[in-house]
Amino acid sequence: MADYEAHHPAQAEGAAEELSTQEHASGPLPLITVGTTAVEGELPLPVEIEEKSETRAESASAPAGSSSPHGQVARGASLVMLGNLGSSIMGMVRQIVIAALGKSVAGPFLAASVSMQTFYDFVINGSVDKALIPTFSDYVAPEKRQEFRQLVFTLVNVVTLLMLLIATGYALLAPFFVNFIAQGYTGAEKTLTLHYSQIIFFSLVGLGPFSVLLAALYTLREFGWPAFATAAFHIGIIIGVIVGALVGEQHFGQYGIACGVLVGAVGEILLLLPGIRRQKLGYLFTFQLRHPGIPRILKLYAPVAVSYFVLNVLLANFDLHLASLTPGDGAANVTALQNATRLLQFPIGLVASALAFSILPLLSVQANAGEEEQFKETLMAGIRLGLLVMIPAALGLIILRQPICDLIYRHGRYTQHDTILAATALQNYAYQLPFVAVDQLLMAAFFARKNTIVPVAVGFITILGYLAVALPGYSTIGMPALALANTVQNSSHALILLLIWRVQHGSLRLRKTLPALGKILLAAAVMGAIAWVLQMSLRHLPFFSPATTLGALLTVVVAGGVAAAVYFACILVLRVEEIHLLTRAVMAKLGRK
Repeated sequence: MADYEAHHPAQAEGAAEELSTQEHASGPLPLITVGTTAVEGELPLPVEIEEKSETRAESASAPAGSSSPHGQVARGASLVMLGNLGSSIMGMVRQIVIAALGKSVAGPFLAASVSMQTFYDFVINGSVDKALIPTFSDYVAPEKRQEFRQLVFTLVNVVTLLMLLIATGYALLAPFFVNFIAQGYTGAEKTLTLHYSQIIFFSLVGLGPFSVLLAALYTLREFGWPAFATAAFHIGIIIGVIVGALVGEQHFGQYGIACGVLVGAVGEILLLLPGIRRQKLGYLFTFQLRHPGIPRILKLYAPVAVSYFVLNVLLANFDLHLASLTPGDGAANVTALQNATRLLQFPIGLVASALAFSILPLLSVQANAGEEEQFKETLMAGIRLGLLVMIPAALGLIILRQPICDLIYRHGRYTQHDTILAATALQNYAYQLPFVAVDQLLMAAFFARKNTIVPVAVGFITILGYLAVALPGYSTIGMPALALANTVQNSSHALILLLIWRVQHGSLRLRKTLPALGKILLAAAVMGAIAWVLQMSLRHLPFFSPATTLGALLTVVVAGGVAAAVYFACILVLRVEEIHLLTRAVMAKLGRK
């Protein structure tokens, strides 16, 4: 159920073309494929790809130690981590607001919004960095600016009309789809899901052209306003909830949150306007369907669309269907899975995908230059950095899962029982975090070698892992089985890719990483023990009572803070090299060189 934002096939196809562009716009937060795609309305922050000659020049002229693969990976990753943080925080605020409405509203809304988001990713959003940017890049020269505008606004106009037709058609066919994804809901919850989905699908009329315009601005190196625009979607939903509460249910019913999605879609486009004006991309009413860029876009995106349709649209909605049928309350279980997904997206978006996006340009240069040893060194440096952060992140989320969920979600109509469900889902999702870091980096390595087939093929194979756990487990174990099925799916993807890499390209000399991995595991074990002891001890003190929000806050801050400090102290004492690289990179980005 988790959106890993975002996962394998969506980033795989079209990557060979993407490597030749001057920018790389990252995909959504990694899809934890099943159930949730990228956070609604959220699009990635771009990472610039340097030209090969520039990269080599920097390697020759940079100060000693600053141009090593380790340092370049750390610096690039820290930039993306910091860039994604603002949008992730806004998305978390949005999720808190949704959860506070209670499972009877949150469940239907999340089911409806996931269906819309998966369809949006399938039709247009998935093409931003896989087809649109690579094609737009051919027309950015000043002498081709008019052709560029014609291509962009042909797509804007066509996509707008297409999305209007799709939204209208869905409004008529929605009862069929809702009866499937919300089969286990009560009658009232199913009706609310139907109405929400009929309203939310009309946001596609704004989101579709937004994706095209965003790709155009990324291609023109206009990054500032698009970064702000991605948060507008979350803000629109929050405004809708607030307005609905102020106006009152007797006037607005429970539909403020759905109307907020429409407001957010419009807000995203409005925040692109300053960048559009700066780049002089004046609107054109044109339908030049014979523009040479159109066939290339369709050719690039066709295989991506197939993988999106199978792994996002079909599997995501099938997962919603199973979740609605799990024992207990279907809407509460769907809400718990979605809330746990949002928590998991923080370390995934800020670490795993950031590392993958930043390492891809350097790996591409080294692969094209035939620098095999440097390629493997860079890849292993990225893997060690990922494990350095993701192993303690997974352990911390597992141990402190309950106070974290209580602190973030136990507000309004979201009860203690609901947070227990979310914490259970979070535990079963969190096991995959170290594997996700390795998986994202291995996919980047395959992409750098212009091999997009293997990651996609493995993505289809790992569906079997999901089904092997989900089908027998959803009706017996219940909701936790779906989270665990997702973990099996994503973890097996990493292991299979690692095996295929060894067969195709030889050993990565993982044995050399074992000393660093051993130190990381030892430090994480000490951290986990400290966090568990503190949590168990503090809960008996009045100020740390788990029954209060203040108690949950103090538990997370004290137990989590002390445990994190102990972990990094152990890492420093054990002299794990990557901690120094990561620290210097972050401090440099914060202006503390």
